[in-house]
This record gives sequence, C-alpha cells and structure tokens, in this order.
Amino acid sequence: MAKWHCLSARKADRSSVLVRIERARTHLYDFDNQVRPISAACEMIRERDEQRSEYIFRLGKVPAVPPVLSAIIGDAIHNLRVSLDYLAWQLVIATGQKPPDSNTFFPVRKTPCKADQGGCTYPDIKPGVSMAVRKTLDEIQPYKRQPNPPENHYLAILHDLDINDKHHELLVAIIGVKDNVISWFGDDAEPIAFNDGPYNDGSEVYRFKYSGTGVEFNPNARF
Repeated sequence: MAKWHCLSARKADRSSVLVRIERARTHLYDFDNQVRPISAACEMIRERDEQRSEYIFRLGKVPAVPPVLSAIIGDAIHNLRVSLDYLAWQLVIATGQKPPDSNTFFPVRKTPCKADQGGCTYPDIKPGVSMAVRKTLDEIQPYKRQPNPPENHYLAILHDLDINDKHHELLVAIIGVKDNVISWFGDDAEPIAFNDGPYNDGSEVYRFKYSGTGVEFNPNARF
C-alpha cells in the first residue's frame, strides 16, 4: 500500500507518451527517406488503344522493396500503439484511486462493451478511470465509426498492424499509389479505371476513355 501512496502522490505526466510519439516520427522520417528513391524509380508507360479509344498507363519495372522497410514501419506502428498504453497508465494515475498494473492498457474495440455491474457500457481502463474518461473513450472507439466498418477505423488498423508485426511476422511493404493528380489537355476524356496497387511489372494503373484525336495526358502519381 505504501508503494501506491508514493505513486498517487505523483501527478499524471504525459512526457513518456510524447517520447514514444516522437520516436514513431523518427522511424517514419527514416522510412520516407528510404522510400523516396524507390518511388522515383517508378516509371509510367503510356499505351493507346485506337479501336476502343482508350489510353492505358502501366507501371514499367517495379523496383524491389528492401525488407528493412517492413521493420522500420513496424517500429513506428509499435511506438504509436505503446504511446496509447502509456497514456492509459497516466489516466489511471490521474484518477488517484488504485495503482496501474499489468492489465492497464488502452482499449481499442470494434464492438461495444457489455454492461458492467452499474449498467455502463463505456470502455474502461483497469483498474479504473473516471466516468468522464470512459465517456471520451467510448466516443473515439472504432465501433462508433458508423456506417463505415469498424475495422477501417485508424485505431483498429493501428492495433491490428501492431499485433501482426509483434506476434506473427514482418509487415509486408508493397508498391502502391500514395496519392494521385490526373490532368490532361485536348478533347474530352474520362477516367474509367484506376488501380491503387499493389503492382507487378507492367501492371495497369490508369485507363481513360477519350473522344477526338488531340487528347494529351499527364497523370501524376506518387508511389
């Protein structure tokens, strides 16, 4: 009990949370630096189908993705997930009633919680946080993101990727479109197909239907 008195005398401190977030930023910066030359090596090839009045843009030779990129992005994901657990620890300390323990972690739920003894369905952080904190936890949970699937929520994606990287295997790093801007000059044209990856050598990326003979295309994509 004396140990908890010492802990409860401390005020909640988010510095450890911020350290983990900053560490994740460092990994992401390293990842971006190593990805940049790979992205620059991606070259688009234009084909014209006269019979169907279509332009097809394909990716030429797909650059190799070094396995170390999987480890780097896995480290970034893990640091972000751990920062949430550190936050959970500090929220329990801020409550000042019971000490955090090995069961103290940040809840990420795709389905609502079952009602507790008091009939409350808000998520909790063991051994307990205030009702105001529980209400906030409820508002940010993946199951609240309706009508979109809860598994597509950022917290759910982060949680699942961390589990996969930590317990199963390295995350797979692939070539895909990061974002795209399509522009062209000439007669009317309409984009009719877009493939955002992953790609192999010669994979189709864009397809356009055009009318007339003077259409010029300049689709830009970051891979």
